[in-house]
Amino acid sequence: MPIENASSWSQFGLSGMVIAALFAFIWFLVNTHSSERKEWLEAYRDHGRRADDRQAETNQVIREISAVIRELNARHE
Repeated sequence: MPIENASSWSQFGLSGMVIAALFAFIWFLVNTHSSERKEWLEAYRDHGRRADDRQAETNQVIREISAVIRELNARHE
C-alpha cells in the first residue's frame, strides 16, 4: 500500500503507527550498524597490517642479534 493512500492506513490507528515507527527504527539501526561494521573491519585490517610490520621488524632485529652472538662465540672459541 503506498503511503499516499493515507485513508487505508488510518484503519490501523495508533498500533499501525507504532509498528511503522518500529520498522523505521530497525531500518535505521541496520543502516547505522552496517557503516560501523565497515569502520571496524577497516580498523581491524589496518591493525593487522601494522602488527605484521612490527613482527617483521622484530624478527629482523632478532636475526641480527643472533648473528652477532654467533660471531662473538666463534671468536672466543
